[in-house]
Amino acid sequence: MHKTPLDVLLSQIEAKYKVEVTDLRIGDETLKIAQLADFEGTIEKLVEQDRFSLEDLPLWAKVWESSFVLASFLGKQQVLPDRRILEIGAGLGVVGVYAAVKGHRVTISDMNDDALLFARANVLLNGCQDRAEVRRIDWTSPHVPTPYPMIVGSEVLYDRESYPVLVGFLDEVLAPGGTIFLTKNKQLKAPGFFAELVKTFGYKEKVIRLRGPEDEIEVGLYAVRRKAEI
Repeated sequence: MHKTPLDVLLSQIEAKYKVEVTDLRIGDETLKIAQLADFEGTIEKLVEQDRFSLEDLPLWAKVWESSFVLASFLGKQQVLPDRRILEIGAGLGVVGVYAAVKGHRVTISDMNDDALLFARANVLLNGCQDRAEVRRIDWTSPHVPTPYPMIVGSEVLYDRESYPVLVGFLDEVLAPGGTIFLTKNKQLKAPGFFAELVKTFGYKEKVIRLRGPEDEIEVGLYAVRRKAEI
């Protein structure tokens, strides 16, 4: 029996993880998303291992609330045929896939190989491979041939040690006159990132409030541009 590229990807993923494909509603679109069938259970098993480290946690496999905010924001932006959008720290690729479904040209990137497998599967599941490519991009040595006029990312500020590298990466990869849009849960305090950021960039913040199952969640949406271009 002939296997499609999606079949091959899902087989590679299922060799390591228990996977489910679920419907994910964002705005007026319903995405098909391959994700871990038991995220919490996977975390618990990793924590029980003797050689467990924080780097082993598949945080990329969770769809964060801030991803919905960023995806919805991009879905409302005008589609410009010549504009390329780079998503960093994409994880499952939800933000980039949604943007591509809405007509944007997107490069979905992460540094985790397993995340890239899921993202590639999700691009194929939603039939947007003509507008979305998936690439491994390392912030320490990005090798990006052409700068991007827009860079987006949700919940990419969890590693304090990465802040100087991340800001340097953004400065290198953002095209002149370009804009960066980042989202994060307001409960995550990242003063070190913003202290590093304002050495080169200026930013504006908008707070979006989401009603969660138990309480309200506040998500910060940050528009970032180089100081010299504001």
